[in-house]
Amino acid sequence: MSIFGPKKWGIVFTCLAVPALAGDRVGFSAATTNDSLGEYLDRWQSSSVQVDVFTAHAWTGEVPARFGEVLNWRFRTDILTPEDLDNPDPDDRRHAAILAFGVHSMAARGAWDARIGGDLVVIGPQTKQLEFQRELHKILGFERPQLEDFQIGNSTTGQISGEAGWSYQGDGWHARPFVEAQIGPEDLVRTGVDLTFGTMGRDDLMVRLPATGHLVPGILGETGRGASFFLGADIAWVEDSIYLPESLGYELTDYRARARAGVAYEFDRLNLFYGISWLSEEFEAQRESQIVGALQLGLRF
Repeated sequence: MSIFGPKKWGIVFTCLAVPALAGDRVGFSAATTNDSLGEYLDRWQSSSVQVDVFTAHAWTGEVPARFGEVLNWRFRTDILTPEDLDNPDPDDRRHAAILAFGVHSMAARGAWDARIGGDLVVIGPQTKQLEFQRELHKILGFERPQLEDFQIGNSTTGQISGEAGWSYQGDGWHARPFVEAQIGPEDLVRTGVDLTFGTMGRDDLMVRLPATGHLVPGILGETGRGASFFLGADIAWVEDSIYLPESLGYELTDYRARARAGVAYEFDRLNLFYGISWLSEEFEAQRESQIVGALQLGLRF
């Protein structure tokens, strides 16, 4: 599946980037999600790392009304694995290694806010992530994956995604129902809600972690000091997936559900977050659901 070639994606990224080329860095976020941070296992949604750098002419504590005034430059890696890393069940999911590079932008009008963006996604053995995973497991004393002949093949494609939400503010709480759509390696539509208890998010720009759905601060504002707590849930309908292709006999579940909770503490220019998320089965042969943990560090420039 490929909706655009790499050259066309370079044009898309350039067009999105032009409005903020003269902007400064205003925020940074580094996050990792890992099955070992939840159940201390290594399966299915095994690990993900996402680094976000935000540029703008300034951050006033409010999302601008026009796309392109704040840009989110994003790098992400994902590793998807079968349950058994040494002798996988033939019906289990294959190892999929993913590198993604993209740019996203946000805009808001009143209580509405939205994000749009595009990513170039590189998949398969060409990413060399299986070799890296094996060496890392060797250093940490974990089981080394023996999956050279059980991988999703090489491909390079594009992804377009967008999200829109409506915010409700209360005394010490914030609710945001949202809808999301994505076309690319996986075509899906998702809807859900996020709840925040505390001051975080009032003048922060929040970014979503794709694997777990957690919202974490990408740009820190001036008023979010102290602890905040997060709850969220969503459900997605997936039409197609490169990672679970029908040609290899996989049957997608009718829906994917996620439920999550997290806690964050914001200092003057630093935010620390830990969260946990329950993920339902993604394909019919998946033996059970799983629990994945997330860690995030946010910085304000």
